[in-house]
Amino acid sequence: MFSIENYIASIQTNLEKSTSNLIKELQKIVSYKFDDAVDLVDFSAFTDPTRFELSIMMFSMDTDANEVFGEDITPNSFAGSVEVLASTSYYHLLDNQHESFWDFYEQNDEELASKEQQIFTEWFADCWIKAGGKQFVLPVYFVFHDEASSYDLQNAKFVEDEEKWV
Repeated sequence: MFSIENYIASIQTNLEKSTSNLIKELQKIVSYKFDDAVDLVDFSAFTDPTRFELSIMMFSMDTDANEVFGEDITPNSFAGSVEVLASTSYYHLLDNQHESFWDFYEQNDEELASKEQQIFTEWFADCWIKAGGKQFVLPVYFVFHDEASSYDLQNAKFVEDEEKWV
């Protein structure tokens, strides 16, 4: 009844529904004048796999891995965090499908989790480019909450988190 290909295709279709809103929000961020205290920008993805929801927050950070807030910043500059994508559904199940879906997911969990992160990352990176992200001057990353690596949006590659803070 379920297949990896259909599951991933469904996620892609559902993410597409949020593409224009995400691009619009990212365009705002690209236009921000970040405060000098901000050394990099981190987009953190939060997923709720039991509800099939994705949300994304943007955090302005310093090289000590601390969030930079709006206190003591230069006038007309930005520092802080912004919700970029509110909880968005990326998959839908009918009530009578839950048991068979979770059996399918459990049998394929490693492959599915990896493919989910790949799809989310590719989608976000594509939206970032469409929003004008190539002109962004600060280092910028996309990371899944509590993961040890981040996607470097400027260099289009994954890096270990320690590399961000040097």
